[in-house]
Amino acid sequence: MNIAAAVAAYRHCRRWWIAYSGGVDSHVLLHALAQLRDTEKNLPPLSVIHINHQLNPRASDWAQHCQTVCAQLGIELVIETVNVVRDGGAGIEAAARIARYAAFEKHVLKDELLLQAHHADDQVETLMLRLLRGSGVAGLAAIPPARSLGQGELLRPLLTVTRAEILAYAQQHQLQWIDDDSNNDAHFDRNFLRLQVLPRIAERWPAYRNTLARVVEQAGEASLLIEALAAHDFALASADDGGLNIAAYLELSSERRRNVLRYWLQQTRLPLPTRAQLQQIESMVDARIDAAPCVRWVGAEVHRFRGNLYAQPALPPLRGDIDTEWPIGAELAVSGLGILTASRTMGQGLRADRNYHVRNRRGGERCKPIGRAHSQTLKKLMQERAVQPWLRDRLPLIYCGDELAAVANLWICAGFAAHSDQPGWLIDWRLSL
Repeated sequence: MNIAAAVAAYRHCRRWWIAYSGGVDSHVLLHALAQLRDTEKNLPPLSVIHINHQLNPRASDWAQHCQTVCAQLGIELVIETVNVVRDGGAGIEAAARIARYAAFEKHVLKDELLLQAHHADDQVETLMLRLLRGSGVAGLAAIPPARSLGQGELLRPLLTVTRAEILAYAQQHQLQWIDDDSNNDAHFDRNFLRLQVLPRIAERWPAYRNTLARVVEQAGEASLLIEALAAHDFALASADDGGLNIAAYLELSSERRRNVLRYWLQQTRLPLPTRAQLQQIESMVDARIDAAPCVRWVGAEVHRFRGNLYAQPALPPLRGDIDTEWPIGAELAVSGLGILTASRTMGQGLRADRNYHVRNRRGGERCKPIGRAHSQTLKKLMQERAVQPWLRDRLPLIYCGDELAAVANLWICAGFAAHSDQPGWLIDWRLSL
């Protein structure tokens, strides 16, 4: 186990964080890095992070064990206690992972590195699970050896080391580690594979780890090629405002369309749709030219408007009529309508000598924007401005008394614009999703 070679390319980092559960895998990684620190100069400082998921009755004892080990090694320890959302629909293992990585991203800063103790057997188990769940090529690449993590980076230096080699190292150095009793519960899919399935496979195909490692490597290479093709197609099909141009999209083959759709949604960092939902998005391109269809799933939605597709986080619901005072110099956050701010200016913007309040759109409102001869309905103005339909009811309307003074940061109505010698407010609006 050559830990020095595995981490050599990361000596430039400002700090190395070690993810330490107290189990044998992470204890071996911690011990090996502490040994490296004691024998080599100019390594980044080491810190340890332990995540307490509060899921096991012995969780506090595990945290105490980690404190003892880190004190003996003279390494700083941070214990982060997280709340795992049990009813989020993703399952307890997935929920714990989400909470864990959020904590990692909180502590691992720019130019810092998190080291995790995933090993070759973990890689095999992950590949098998993804095969059984019907993952695509990217999923079959299983656990990447390195990737970005928030502002920092993540490295798994033991990914080619087997569990047997890790146990041999731990016994050789007489390490004391935690045995998590939940690892013996075959109710969990990963444990079932490790305890009951893979031992039988090993009896028939003793070299299965090496064989499946080649599958992972080949899938990783294929995934990179697929992503490169998607990036090329997306550059041709992307719209200037971040949407996906349907005309350019339709010039691609059906396989490349699905590929670029997945790539586009990944770039937005939204939850990915199921295959059925992806097919629904594909069918949106055949909608009538005047239609504005939408496909929704948990945490995300895709709209069609004027020849483009648009993806965004799910919009919060609008709840009844809104009417709230706005001390215009202060930031105003209104649920469903987003956030309004204003900066002082002179000779432009909204008049500064009036008091304002904010309402939501209720229908029939009219505005005579600066430079226009007549007032028009907001519906007409928004159609002319190509305001996306799903945003139209979410534009905050700024009133002075009972008169409409401005519409978000789009229009100032006649009579409420600052004159050349008057102070004014420049309005900024963003929809908080």
